[in-house]
Amino acid sequence: MPTPLILLGTGRPPGDTSGNTVLDVHLHLDHPESPISMGETWGRQTTGAGYTLRQAAESRNEPHLRACGCEWLLLVATEEKLRGRLFTPEEILARRPASAPVSPPPPAKRSVPTTPDSLPKIRAAIEKQDFEALEGLRDVLNDELVHQVAAGWRADLPWSVKDAYAALLMDQTAACVRPIFQDALRSPTPESRAYAVCVLKGDFSLFEAMMSDGGVDAAKVDTLVRTLFTL
Repeated sequence: MPTPLILLGTGRPPGDTSGNTVLDVHLHLDHPESPISMGETWGRQTTGAGYTLRQAAESRNEPHLRACGCEWLLLVATEEKLRGRLFTPEEILARRPASAPVSPPPPAKRSVPTTPDSLPKIRAAIEKQDFEALEGLRDVLNDELVHQVAAGWRADLPWSVKDAYAALLMDQTAACVRPIFQDALRSPTPESRAYAVCVLKGDFSLFEAMMSDGGVDAAKVDTLVRTLFTL
């Protein structure tokens, strides 16, 4: 069986006028520990290396990604960081923009089915503010559950409960979650305010601008909130 290697994009180095060098980005379905590789070929010479998703999205590699039309990986890496776990190669591939050509084409993304115990588990985790459970429950969310969960939110709930809603829905963009995150801009918890900035602006790359030393920087969050929103 051939190695499951998927070409995500190719391009020329920025500023290169010779046309002799080609850059590439590949996804390796059988290497979950380093699913992204970036290579450079000139003549018969080829160099390359494997990376984790977040390593590939580091600023030093950004020109290579953009030259190959793979800047979407920067947003996927931010989402991975928000979720607090590593994405599988299949999850990375499923997040590739539909407008970008893929060879071979990815399998259709299946909707997560709603099971009878999904909503009760979510409601119990929100009530208990069980953030560890909420992290896992993000993976069972679908459009139906997002609307059902959002319907249970109220502005007069305690902030601890509203922060639990924000933590669960932090990567959702449906219209029904916007009131939750408009309110979360005023949360005493900086993580909730950071999630709100990303969701309301539809730009999860903003999360990186609010980080310092591996954590959310409250001062940076508040600067963005003041800059982008009128409260």
